Order: sequence, then C-alpha cells, then structure tokens
Amino acid sequence: MNAEERLAELAAGAQRRQAKRRDALRQKGMVQQNVWLSGSTRSLLDQQVETGRFKSRAAAIEWALESVFAQEKSMS
Repeated sequence: MNAEERLAELAAGAQRRQAKRRDALRQKGMVQQNVWLSGSTRSLLDQQVETGRFKSRAAAIEWALESVFAQEKSMS
C-alpha cells in the first residue's frame, strides 16, 4: 500500500467514525444546528473549553442557551 492509498484509507475511516457519531447523536434526539459566531465569541468559547469548564464548544453553547431560556422562563 502506498502513501496515497493509506491516506485515502484513513480519510474513509474518519468519515465512517463521524457518520457513526452523528447517528448516535440523532438516536439520542439531538439535532445539528449551524450558527455563525463572531471571532470574539468563539475565543470566549475556546477559553472555557481550554480551562476544562466545558468538554466542547457545543457543550458550552448548549449550556448558555439553556441558561438563558431557563432564566426567561423563571421570570415569566
């Protein structure tokens, strides 16, 4: 197997793993939602992930949204 074939094999494996992960998330009732963020917001998210407060940007965004909506709900 040459280097080009090995690279193609690795890429295919990565695609399979990603598809498997997405399927598992869908089975949990999750949906994917893409959003545009400013650079400063992304930096804030990255800082929180780097310090270990959140496992990922997605986890930080989900926490922030849930917090805002929970606050609004408790005020109404």
